[in-house]
Amino acid sequence: MIKLFLSTLIGLVILVGACVIYFWRDTAYDPSAIDLGLYFLALPLMITTVVFAPVFIIKAMKAQKEKKQLQAEQEALRYEQQQIDALERERPKELPSEQFELHIYSAHSWHSFGENTEIIDSIKAFKSPELDQKLMNSYGLPILSYRIQDLDDLIDSTLDEDDLPVMSMREKRIHSLIRQQFEQHAETLAMVSNHLKQSALFYDSELAYQYKMHPGWTQENFVDDHEEDKTPVQEVPRLNRFTVHILLAENLIHQWNEQSKFELQEALSIQYAILPEQIQIEHHFFSSQTAYSEWTKLLKDAANTANEVNFLISVDSEIDQECLDERFWLNEQYIASEFVSSWCVANTSTVLLDLQPLTTLWLSVNENNFSNYLKNNQLNELEQFQQEHPFVLVLDDANDVKTTKTLQRVFEDTAIDFHHFLYTKQNLGHTQNLSKVFGFMLGMHLPEEMINMIYSTEQDSTYAFFKAYEFDQSETVMTQN
Repeated sequence: MIKLFLSTLIGLVILVGACVIYFWRDTAYDPSAIDLGLYFLALPLMITTVVFAPVFIIKAMKAQKEKKQLQAEQEALRYEQQQIDALERERPKELPSEQFELHIYSAHSWHSFGENTEIIDSIKAFKSPELDQKLMNSYGLPILSYRIQDLDDLIDSTLDEDDLPVMSMREKRIHSLIRQQFEQHAETLAMVSNHLKQSALFYDSELAYQYKMHPGWTQENFVDDHEEDKTPVQEVPRLNRFTVHILLAENLIHQWNEQSKFELQEALSIQYAILPEQIQIEHHFFSSQTAYSEWTKLLKDAANTANEVNFLISVDSEIDQECLDERFWLNEQYIASEFVSSWCVANTSTVLLDLQPLTTLWLSVNENNFSNYLKNNQLNELEQFQQEHPFVLVLDDANDVKTTKTLQRVFEDTAIDFHHFLYTKQNLGHTQNLSKVFGFMLGMHLPEEMINMIYSTEQDSTYAFFKAYEFDQSETVMTQN
């Protein structure tokens, strides 16, 4: 472009100069130095500039456009790189695998199918819900439900008459289910309460004094100040607290009476002679989307907490006409159910007086290769893999295609086949907020002679196993003399 400009300028200098010289010669004009500079330099330069002005303007506009385009491309590349960096930061990094162990000392489950192993047998037999003559749909016709018939007789006997008018039928049934579960663990809780007392006597003088003042402290246990020095206090494993975790459906959060926490604490304190300071009661409200992850967190916390006994109870009931009238707005085929399951657990380092675990729960998290996990733990050659009896409780919908594909992918390199699976979700109707927790807790009631497993595709790298506690002959159960 510069060459073209210079050549044009030189050409115009020659052309304009020739014309001016001929003009000056004809007119006998005597040019001055200014005239020479003006006509031989300035005028050709001006003409050349005028001729090339459109070209310069076009090139300037094009350069400006290219500059803006380049800036836009650089900005786009920068933004794209920022997005990639952000996704890289947000992408969950592969976490190290973790294993937790938990001792289960007693367990009980109740469902319309029956109790404990009866529930498992009914699931295997594909038992269906029954027609409930006490619940009606929007057309006034009886509906199907999973009602616990025996619970109807317990409601009036377990709740005070003063409480009945202010409670919904759903709350009444849930409270009755909770109290029924504590009755099923009465023997275990009595042992735990005795251990708490003995631990307080040995480790905490203030709590020991409070126990002596407790109404449940019998006369034969009382030692006056003069005899206290003569009677040595037996050393026992430390036990600090009894914690009750009550798992409820999220849709109860605004109607559940928090005062029931203190009433239950008082009832346990009186019945088992435990100091209220050593009883902690926590309510957890789970939705169907978060229940399984929150449940595994709760188990991990219990496995990592020493010198404490945890009572875990999962309970729900929608056998309530008022509750169902709301559900029918969204689903006319709604099937209600009620169920409860409970465990008394402690971590493996906690030793309890006069109590021996029934089962050990192994919880493995972030295990991305299940086949290798089985090999590393010598579980891949169990005889039960060659049998037809189910030993894997699957907590997801059996009719979901995604569930089937995930199960195929996870178990394809193992000896576990589809006939080893037992699905639990469909046996709770549409009452699903705590269905996975209840299904998980049912694993305690599978045959003891097998190592039983719990699995959910919601956390496809989390596996749980139940194995009957093996009591070593060289090991002795610690008892109080």
